[in-house]
Amino acid sequence: MTDDPNAKKPDLDRVWAALADQGYALTSEGEIGLPDNFREYFLKTYFTDTHIRHDPGDYPKDRKRARDVIRYWWDGDGEDPRLEEHDTIALTDRAGIPGKREHSRLWLLDDAQAEDFVRAILKLVPPGRREPTGTFGVNLFRTFTDVVTKPHHDDEELIILYVLQRKGEGAETYLYDLPSEGESVGGPVLRRQLNPGEIIIFDDACFLHGATPLEALPDGTAMRDVLVCTIDSLDTYLSGLQSGRSAAVPVGSPG
Repeated sequence: MTDDPNAKKPDLDRVWAALADQGYALTSEGEIGLPDNFREYFLKTYFTDTHIRHDPGDYPKDRKRARDVIRYWWDGDGEDPRLEEHDTIALTDRAGIPGKREHSRLWLLDDAQAEDFVRAILKLVPPGRREPTGTFGVNLFRTFTDVVTKPHHDDEELIILYVLQRKGEGAETYLYDLPSEGESVGGPVLRRQLNPGEIIIFDDACFLHGATPLEALPDGTAMRDVLVCTIDSLDTYLSGLQSGRSAAVPVGSPG
């Protein structure tokens, strides 16, 4: 990203069209306008023992994680959202996991480079699908064996995966169409090993998603660092609001 007002803006029409046509789109850090050194910076700054941790009861059993939740408002010309840190990152009865879950919290808006990343990912949402206000989850995951436990939904609107680092093979992201009632799950719509710098965005409601286990290198090394971002359903944190993409005034915007 750049502060130059004359800098060329990323052209996301291809991404938006693919998302509308097939429910998912593949892109990259370069295509969405992230700087070349962003991955290295984010890994060194946040994928550390100071920030990521394993929480008791979390699966896979060796996964480390951290999380932030950001409130956004699309107002004005709709080109750049206003952002605030949300007051909680707790997840309650989400993604098929009962109860309340708390994880290590980050405050990404205190960091200009991380804030630029948040803005770049939010702009992947097609303009016609942008709620006047909502929440955006950023999840840091470091895995060593299993990436996920099974195909699943996250119960959110859109999911964005951005691979920062991978040591080893495997870890192939897959999407399955939802089977009709009484039918079994068919073959994957997509099965792809995402390399560092690659990004996928998809409609959570349209697919079961997950990833195959990591496969260690000959020296036994296996590790994958990924950002899993969510354009949240309103009922995740803002259950009192109604969906209103045509609303003229964002609901609950800060004073």
